Amino acid sequence: VDKETNTEDVFPDEVASLPKERPGRRARGSPFVRSSTIVRSQTFSPGARSQYVCRLYRSDSDSSTLPRKSPFVRNTLERRTLRYKQPCRSSLAELMARTSLDLELDLQASRTRQRQLNEEICTLRELRQRLEDAQLRGQTDLPHWVLRDERFRSLLKEAERQTRQTKLDFHQEQAAEKMLKKASRGVCQLRGRNHQEPIQVQTFREKIAFFTRPRINVPPLPADDV
Repeated sequence: VDKETNTEDVFPDEVASLPKERPGRRARGSPFVRSSTIVRSQTFSPGARSQYVCRLYRSDSDSSTLPRKSPFVRNTLERRTLRYKQPCRSSLAELMARTSLDLELDLQASRTRQRQLNEEICTLRELRQRLEDAQLRGQTDLPHWVLRDERFRSLLKEAERQTRQTKLDFHQEQAAEKMLKKASRGVCQLRGRNHQEPIQVQTFREKIAFFTRPRINVPPLPADDV
């Protein structure tokens, strides 16, 4: 090993360790005798190794540990202040942040719903035209294909009810619709409090179900009566 960078040295065992004295007493006593020559890059003054009790710790700014050895704890974060990292609590705005996938799903859902509504409007217009044509030909009864289909009959009943409803019924329906919206908001709040599944996952499931199970309120008209 190169002597210029060596920090180890052989110290004689016969040199007794001297207690640390004050400068005044040392001046009156015998002068200090070096036990070995000074080697370059040696940290402490030459002398017996038993004089030095070195405890080197990391600085406070570098996640220093405790001087005393704590009992072993598995999966622990040991720091000088013995503080555990608190989980960051994200705000509601961050939880409800909409990604590009959410925006794309909403766009496709709105387009699909608009296409379904346009198809239902076209079917209702065609149904009204067929019924008016049958009435002009002198037919007082409904066509057989209307009576055979339960969906058409319920649809005609709903149309008759809407034509006969009064202003009071209209206000009652509005009140019922408001109550339904309020109940739906309560359901959404209860769904948001459900910790078994994140609200983003629930919303994604509902959007996928909307695409896979389309709601068709107006049945298609038969092609043989065109």
